[in-house]
Amino acid sequence: MAMEDFALTVTDQPTDDAEMVIEGGLDRYNANQAGHSDSRPLAVLINDPVTNAVVGVLLGRRTLGLFFVDLIFVPDTVRGRGVGRRILEAAEREAIRRNCTNVALYTFSFQAPAFYAWQGYHELGRIECDAPGYTRFCMTKRLTPGPRPGQ
Repeated sequence: MAMEDFALTVTDQPTDDAEMVIEGGLDRYNANQAGHSDSRPLAVLINDPVTNAVVGVLLGRRTLGLFFVDLIFVPDTVRGRGVGRRILEAAEREAIRRNCTNVALYTFSFQAPAFYAWQGYHELGRIECDAPGYTRFCMTKRLTPGPRPGQ
């Protein structure tokens, strides 16, 4: 079949099946290239102490010894109380338990680059955004003894 025979769909609502195709396909590809697969999600939930409802979360994943933080949300009602630090530390401890040696994440200039620097993260790179004055940072931290990435 020629490439022209394939239809392309652009959407902001991928189906569960579409997400399974990329997760399974990438996992198989990475396993073929690296000789093994160790991709595994990792989440740390912030639960309301009264209702136990999830009010915040850190979502990430382990792949080939790297822990990548996909998303973090800490509600305004608990910011400044050490909850962000606690969920990040919990995720890092679990990543170490899963034999990750490094962690990486992205954050915007208006989000938390100073918070991450305070937690021992180092800027790996930055991308200026189209909105003037906003920057996206890639930050990393070594979880186990040894040199930082890029050194």
